[in-house]
Amino acid sequence: MAVPVSAPPPYSIAGAGPAGLTAATLLARAGRKVVVHERNATVGARFVGDLQVIEDASDPRETVPAMFARLGLAAPAWVPATTAEFFDAKLRRSVVSSKEPYAWFVRRGPDAGTLDTTLLGGALEAGAEVRFRSRLEPKDADLVATGPQTPDGLARETAFESDGATRVRVLFDPAVAPGGYAYLFTVGGRGTFGCAIVRDLGGIDRYFERAREKLLSVEKVPMEGARDAYSFMNFALAPEPLREGRPAAGEAGAFQDYLFGLGMRYAISSGALAAEALLAGGDFAALARASFARRQRVSVANRFLYEAGGAFGLSLFARLAAHADFRALLAGFYRPGALRLALAPIVAALWRNRGRCAHRLPEHWCRRREREIREVALGRIG
Repeated sequence: MAVPVSAPPPYSIAGAGPAGLTAATLLARAGRKVVVHERNATVGARFVGDLQVIEDASDPRETVPAMFARLGLAAPAWVPATTAEFFDAKLRRSVVSSKEPYAWFVRRGPDAGTLDTTLLGGALEAGAEVRFRSRLEPKDADLVATGPQTPDGLARETAFESDGATRVRVLFDPAVAPGGYAYLFTVGGRGTFGCAIVRDLGGIDRYFERAREKLLSVEKVPMEGARDAYSFMNFALAPEPLREGRPAAGEAGAFQDYLFGLGMRYAISSGALAAEALLAGGDFAALARASFARRQRVSVANRFLYEAGGAFGLSLFARLAAHADFRALLAGFYRPGALRLALAPIVAALWRNRGRCAHRLPEHWCRRREREIREVALGRIG
């Protein structure tokens, strides 16, 4: 009598963000049973239909549409970005452009056509099960993809309805966006204004109002039905992208670019790597190090240069961008060249957090808080 072969247990994924849904789609398409646990009532619960960008300059080997096609992911309703207007602290304007898209605009949130609902639809079509209002502890998951854990950068955004004009405007002014930038996007009748900062996070509302007043002084833009939301990013360098011993993808595993705080491309690609490792029984940490580690280290050096330059350096960056192909210029910043790789460990040592943190990762590097940085500068602690 033949002994029945039991089916393998389902894969359990904590988090239905881009990383978790990408992994779920690939696992389900490979014939494995997958259950995704999402603590919120819907995907994209912390977003309000705001426009965000998937950058398309950090990896010259593959464009974003090519990545989606290779992974078999349905493309969201995205719009390519090939031009932008940059403003410095004195509101001097620089127009940048590129032959190929340097980024892709997508909407986030639970509405139809967003990145979140498109990825959800793909996971369900592949056969994955998604359970909402279901919290799964990391120790019980095969993959943790629960998003950022602590704010190393904070943004306040307003999503609104606008006219049909296309605007891509970025304000680089440390006085109204310390360590960050303010941005105004209007595409296809929808718009988003936001202010992103990495210092003095408690002052986000004050900086948001000052940045909005300054950037909107360039032009009065129709903003109907405004909806506000806050979002945050975290950044760390984790040789072992684990949460309580379980593989972690997306920001839960410290996959993020520190220069501009853009993480969606990392989320999708790290979710795909996690699925590959689970299916093949491979070492996810080794795959992730080979794919991302050098670029992440470079982003620490880029972040240092971004902040150290101050208003003058940011103005110089805007003017330089106006005289180059912007995608090629960004690709140069992201490229793990010798100088930035040499600078990265120096910056990491200067900024290293030697106390407790809330990243919930095993041994890793993260940045000390602003107060500790000031104390080091004053020689109060070693």
